Amino acid sequence: MIPTNKKIAILHPQLEKVWWAVKMMIFLANFLKSKWNEVEFFTPSYNEKVFSKDIDFKVTVLNKIKIAYKIRKFDYIIIWNSPMQFVWVLSKIIFQSKAKIFWWHHHFPWYYEKNKGFKILFKRYLEKVCVRFIDKLIWNSIYIQKSLVNIYKNKNKIEILNPVVDEEFQKYNKNKNKFSFDTKTIISYWRWEEWKNAKQIFDTFEFLENHNINPKLIVWWEGKELNKYKNKYKNKKNISFLWILNKDEIILNLEKSSVFLFPSKIDSFWISALEAMFIGVPVVAFNERGIVEIVQNKQNWLLASSSEDFSKKTFDILSDKKLNIKLSNFAIKTREKFSYSRFEEQLKNIFKE
Repeated sequence: MIPTNKKIAILHPQLEKVWWAVKMMIFLANFLKSKWNEVEFFTPSYNEKVFSKDIDFKVTVLNKIKIAYKIRKFDYIIIWNSPMQFVWVLSKIIFQSKAKIFWWHHHFPWYYEKNKGFKILFKRYLEKVCVRFIDKLIWNSIYIQKSLVNIYKNKNKIEILNPVVDEEFQKYNKNKNKFSFDTKTIISYWRWEEWKNAKQIFDTFEFLENHNINPKLIVWWEGKELNKYKNKYKNKKNISFLWILNKDEIILNLEKSSVFLFPSKIDSFWISALEAMFIGVPVVAFNERGIVEIVQNKQNWLLASSSEDFSKKTFDILSDKKLNIKLSNFAIKTREKFSYSRFEEQLKNIFKE
């Protein structure tokens, strides 16, 4: 069962920017507090102006050594990513903490993919030592679970805790809203860094134009990779580059879109694609990594095998209204797997021991 009346510490390297992993840690903290626990969020860096409206718990900003000391008397500690796992071990070894420790992974740790030199090898060694002191390793997807079980050599501590979308998407009722499947509007949004493959969005846009479809493209959020496309397409009237939107504005833009593009090949879980599905927008993605576990190919979205196939599948959705409606209806059913109630059930399994 989920504990009540316990002291729970949440550790995260920063609360500065609205990244989805950060949002999930905030959601978890608020959820645990709603169960009458004393929840405190510890971080070395915090931007109160960005997060003040989302936080209903105490945030404590300290350096890592002081955090290790402060959390020594908590009952549970939940950490996100590096270097917070080392902070907890300091608390365990130096300050004799008796807390149960859970480590929630939101993505594959990049430093295990390539040899980056002595410092990275040493970090990997220390991390494997730290894992021995951790009570539960929590993955946000089956893909992460399969990827890391061989790294940490431990199958007994593992649990799955899938992310969930915000309340506005959970409560959304598609039947009360009118969709225009003839808009030929494609949409995509994320934090656009180089490895997020923003190029595919614009390759697909040009593919559609070259195949007698006059698409509209909505892209929002910022990132180094996106900036060069803003300059390249600044005179294109049918491309809209938007800045950060609130949740209601996101939903309004999704409602007028016919397909959502998910071009990343590296993410273990993409919340923005899940948001689109909750609104009933079909998704095109690559058959890569963790995204496949929430996909029923040709039912709730389409999976592509190559860049050209990605563009072609987008074309198929925009040119076939029946296919679009079919995918939209199945996308809505994905809600059942990623509801708040299922999140709570998964959390119960994590705390049951």
